[in-house]
Amino acid sequence: MYGIESPRNRYKTASAASASTEEWNRALSYLRRYAENSLAYLSLEPDKEWLFSEEPEGMISFARSGNTIVVCGDPVCADEDFPEMLRVLRSFAAAERKHLVFLMTEETHVAEYQAEGFGCFKSGEEAVFDVQSWSMRGGKCAKARSSWHTAVNYGLSVQEYRPQEKRDAEIERQFHEITDAWLEEKHTARLQFAVGSLMLDHPCDKRYFYASDAKGTIQGINVLNPYLGGKGWIVDIMRRREGCPHGVMELLFHDIMEILKAEGVSQASLGVAPFFNTNDGDHPRLIERAEHYIYENMNYIYGFKPLHAAKDKFNPQWKNIYVVCYPKHMSFWMEEAAFAVLDSQGFSDYVHAFLEMRKVQHEEKVDRKKEQRREKVDRKKEQHEEKAE
Repeated sequence: MYGIESPRNRYKTASAASASTEEWNRALSYLRRYAENSLAYLSLEPDKEWLFSEEPEGMISFARSGNTIVVCGDPVCADEDFPEMLRVLRSFAAAERKHLVFLMTEETHVAEYQAEGFGCFKSGEEAVFDVQSWSMRGGKCAKARSSWHTAVNYGLSVQEYRPQEKRDAEIERQFHEITDAWLEEKHTARLQFAVGSLMLDHPCDKRYFYASDAKGTIQGINVLNPYLGGKGWIVDIMRRREGCPHGVMELLFHDIMEILKAEGVSQASLGVAPFFNTNDGDHPRLIERAEHYIYENMNYIYGFKPLHAAKDKFNPQWKNIYVVCYPKHMSFWMEEAAFAVLDSQGFSDYVHAFLEMRKVQHEEKVDRKKEQRREKVDRKKEQHEEKAE
């Protein structure tokens, strides 16, 4: 269905879940040519809709939530067309009578967003690597290197699975087995929108790596998505088997980086550490201070601090990431829409997880008070016995 037309542009919407072959190939073509944001290939996930623009040429991937359109990353287009793509999107949002929220946009476009009237707020930092210069040598990677040696000594090895060339039912069974067990450990439902899925039935340009032991049991998997025309790769999925040998993730990352280096790849990413360093500016805004509070105090709901530590041990370069909105003042309902699309069960899942966290905290507090009372009674009893003697 075509939307608003003008002398400058014409746009069309489509759904990734029900896209025709022509629409799918068009989206893939834009991603291969223009994807700069490491999240761009998540456009192909079935939870996305596409906004295709013919002039300028490009696409925007999004989801609808309430009165808000939530965009994944930055518009996919040529750099010189970026401001005009924002105008196309604003025109579309106006026709839909919806607000706009962009999740995990890059710092390189902040000035362009602001020039077009969008609000920009820091939302975390992304762990990126110069593939050609990165090494696990040195003090900053000492812990990761030690874990890597442990995995090597255990006899684990890394292979690449290429489902485009030949499917292997046993490998895929183990991939799903590890994924299902990993999801069961979460306090919230499966995250989506800014995190990909295996997509083994339609893998497109994804790459799959796994670490297995001598018996052929897969102990960990990494799934990579491309950006920068294949000169950049993000490790989108990192999962390991419960009870796996120590160092599986370090082994996978090290060996994948060596493969990418040999292929001439320039950049790699371990993705975003949400809400990390959001209050590091001279005058952090209210939303940035709220994000910092979440990072410090709500790790039961989502392991913000452990996630940052897991990425930081590989000694990345940290790059600022932003949430962008239009109108430029973020409302509660716009924030609620963003959380709703990120969780497969919606915003209520975070509410339930928060209430569970408070319940656990209350029970721990009650237990501490009981223990303190017992200790107090025991001390008084000891004092009484000493006086009696």
